Amino acid sequence: MLRALAHPLRQRIIWELAVRTSARAADLAEIMSEPANAVSYHMRALGKAGILEEAPELARDSRDRVWRMAHPEGIYASPGEPAADLLNEEQLDWMRDMLFERIPRDDQSMRGEYLGAALLTKDEATEMFQEVATILERWRFHGAERAAADPAAQDRVFYRIATLVGKRSVR
Repeated sequence: MLRALAHPLRQRIIWELAVRTSARAADLAEIMSEPANAVSYHMRALGKAGILEEAPELARDSRDRVWRMAHPEGIYASPGEPAADLLNEEQLDWMRDMLFERIPRDDQSMRGEYLGAALLTKDEATEMFQEVATILERWRFHGAERAAADPAAQDRVFYRIATLVGKRSVR
């Protein structure tokens, strides 16, 4: 899995498919402004690693290859595994870039952040986190359904969303 995830284009492919129900290499190549043959190669590699799977029922004919995430809930690696470290580092880089405003602002998208705190019991914190995760998943599926219904829509923008809940460290 580590080898499959090590390439930045493969990470981007995973992110793009995570917010879509399925896609062809040519579709993702256009979205990502990458050569279709490179995207196709990396999608096959991700398929061999069990991260993506073909969706032949969505293909137009026997030569058409449509891909989707093998596990719609995402990729999970156990803490401490090199693959988990790689995924976490990539996420941390994005969060740093957001917080330090190293990602250019764009008129086609919105940007928001909420950094807050609350005094809760463990059960209350669990309930709050589950509510937030449910809302985020509802919006993720909403976006995937709308993108599938109108793949050519120019106003649909890829957003990353992070939710972290944890006890403040003691220093």
